[in-house]
Amino acid sequence: MGSDPNFRLKAFVVIAGVLGVFLMAFVAQRTFYWLKTRKREDVDTSKMEPIMDFSLLFVGGIVIWLAVEGLLLSTRLAEFSVQPGTRTKIAEIEISKYDRDTGHLRLVFYPADAAGQRRRDYRIPVFTTGQRFELQVEVVEWRGAWGWLGERGFFQFVSLNGRNAGALPGSQPQRKDLRVSPTPGGVGALVFLRNATIWRGEPGEDVQDGQIYDLYLGEKLEVELRPVPKP
Repeated sequence: MGSDPNFRLKAFVVIAGVLGVFLMAFVAQRTFYWLKTRKREDVDTSKMEPIMDFSLLFVGGIVIWLAVEGLLLSTRLAEFSVQPGTRTKIAEIEISKYDRDTGHLRLVFYPADAAGQRRRDYRIPVFTTGQRFELQVEVVEWRGAWGWLGERGFFQFVSLNGRNAGALPGSQPQRKDLRVSPTPGGVGALVFLRNATIWRGEPGEDVQDGQIYDLYLGEKLEVELRPVPKP
């Protein structure tokens, strides 16, 4: 349970599916029994109650539909990271090379693990232009009525690109796509989730060779320049 952020959603899917099937099977059993015994005088046939029976069928169908949508949503959120409840380091960006004459900018992006350390196996180089960079992060959260399905929302990195490419007039900085999964869509996302929001973070000053920036996610997305260690 602790290692699966979608545990509650999956449990809801199972319970809702069983309940929906039970309601529809109950009505089907009542209807079948009535059809078999309605002309027999030696059997006490239960009377059909159309309003109640159709209501149970409708409720059962809605519950099964919610279960299916929840199952689809759990698969779409499987690649997302859990939104931290407190300010937590989520990534590092290293300025590998910046050419002031041409505006060429080479960044190296590292997602951070649970301990806040860079994941070297996910090293992503980004070749772009500009005097700064911009990281975009997508955040999705539960709707108020469904908040009990998860403690917090989810996030994923969207893109990393250069900014303020003044050295190359008219040029457009190249954008590196960092998504691991499409944005959850469809009826399931509409029912269970709020609209996804994009948070943007960029340094407050022009970058320089060798600088390392730490990215933090909490109430907002923060970009902090790591102090250069003293020799």
